[in-house]
Amino acid sequence: MKEFVFIKTPDIDAVLPDDIDVLDSVNSAEYLVSNSKDAKAQVYAPEINFYLKNSQDSVLEKAKMAELLYEARAHTFDRAVDMDYQKEVGKNVIIISDDEKTTLASKLSDEGYKVISLSHAEVKFLYGEIGELYVTVLRENDEFEVISDFVLVNGIKEYMLRQSGTAEIANLKDDEILAFLNTRSPVYRYKSAITYDQSICQYHERRSEHCAKCVEICPTVAILKDDENKHLVFSHIDCNECGGCVSVCPSGAIDYAKMPRGAFIDVAKMYKGKKIIITPRIMDLEDFDIILPEGFLPFGVEGEKFLSQVHLLTLLQESGASLIFYSDIISAGVRESIELINQIYKAKFNEVAIEIATDEIELRKAIKNAKFIQGSQYSMSEYALAKREIFAKRVKYLVGDENLGVAKSGEWIRYGKVEINQDACTLCLSCVGACNVSALVADEKDNSIKFNASLCTTCGYCEVSCAEDGAIALTRGELRLEPSYFEYQTLAKDSLFACIECGKEFATTKAVMKIAQLMTPKFGDDSYKIKTLYCCADCKAKIMIKKQMEDAAKIYEDGK
Repeated sequence: MKEFVFIKTPDIDAVLPDDIDVLDSVNSAEYLVSNSKDAKAQVYAPEINFYLKNSQDSVLEKAKMAELLYEARAHTFDRAVDMDYQKEVGKNVIIISDDEKTTLASKLSDEGYKVISLSHAEVKFLYGEIGELYVTVLRENDEFEVISDFVLVNGIKEYMLRQSGTAEIANLKDDEILAFLNTRSPVYRYKSAITYDQSICQYHERRSEHCAKCVEICPTVAILKDDENKHLVFSHIDCNECGGCVSVCPSGAIDYAKMPRGAFIDVAKMYKGKKIIITPRIMDLEDFDIILPEGFLPFGVEGEKFLSQVHLLTLLQESGASLIFYSDIISAGVRESIELINQIYKAKFNEVAIEIATDEIELRKAIKNAKFIQGSQYSMSEYALAKREIFAKRVKYLVGDENLGVAKSGEWIRYGKVEINQDACTLCLSCVGACNVSALVADEKDNSIKFNASLCTTCGYCEVSCAEDGAIALTRGELRLEPSYFEYQTLAKDSLFACIECGKEFATTKAVMKIAQLMTPKFGDDSYKIKTLYCCADCKAKIMIKKQMEDAAKIYEDGK
């Protein structure tokens, strides 16, 4: 397989490097990246034609940038971790419509499909996945289930769209519907779009629920909750690859398999010194007629919803210029990420960092407003860093030694802080054990609990895990733009208590004194038991054995 191919089009006259095969028409050769969806290529990159057709860069610069666009797609493909799957799918079709669809039914039957037609009133519910869709059919005084491979609906209800194998056909021609079916039967091929790290998931196997944002945001049934075991259940076949779950995952447990964070930062570094237009796959770039001034470059991505605050700030700082996000679908996670970053840049530079363009008119305006932001460019290694850690380091660079106020966070992308009442805290470290993103840590050097607010996901698990009433409190809604917010601060501290027998330090003073306060009244005048409250485990055992021996000796003496 060759790497790059460019299929000529009448409206593009480009001079390209020698490592890109330039063809007049599609041939049978296989390539890695192509500018045409008709070529036999692993990756279709529509942003290449978009750039070459509309850019005002020089001929030499266009050649360099076209090669960069090919390389960016190739690198993303190489670093992708999506897995290939396939499923055998039959030719059973249910058409749900209140209008007659006899022509469509006849056409499908001629192509070997078995068709059942139903009205909306006859359908109670449907569930399942492509190849195994179950439709509950209503009849007089009865209901029964029919299994089908596909369900085609004229006037589809929202819940129906959550299943793979369903389709809205109201605006589709019969040939388009047939093409939809033929590309999925007899074998349906699909990929995994996300990866999952349960070790930092804020839902996985916790005693109570503190996060399930991925489930809430998912437009299909690709992610569900097993509430009994507190496990997430993934169905890759139902995933539409939008990436919405990635943008709202607070800890980074879910990543975009088609463009993992490692691949994203590598590609972002290629765009240094460029003004970027982010172009998701859902946006049609073929018939665009727009002027791209010198220095503008499209950044092609697959999913329209996977970009989080980390992705966007990375792209902002690596390029040094403001961003344009061109999409007519703006998910909750993407919108809140953009709003958060814009607040930060407003406070620091009094500039708009990211503009949203939902159509060609808005894109033209955004292009006019795009600029390099002095002091924004910052390049760093993100290797082995967690999601919030990356964002914290990048924002910390912007904040510097200043106090820039507060950036408000929303419901999907949350920031906040934890406070500990030192008088109530015994440093049992339950909160530290509950935190799986290292926002709360135990420092053995000074016997303290330290907290880094910039790493906190505000899940609240530390709060419910605390053994003491009123010892820990969580507040949400603010990311403070000051240096201390991005550093570990001491929330609680205590000295270690030395065993009164051997002198070994074995617990915090507060913990020992609290237990002693609770247990002393229960031990009455038993001086041995009371003494054990102030001893380490070894000495505690020795004292109790000594007491048992004395009691045994006393019983022996009394028995003489």
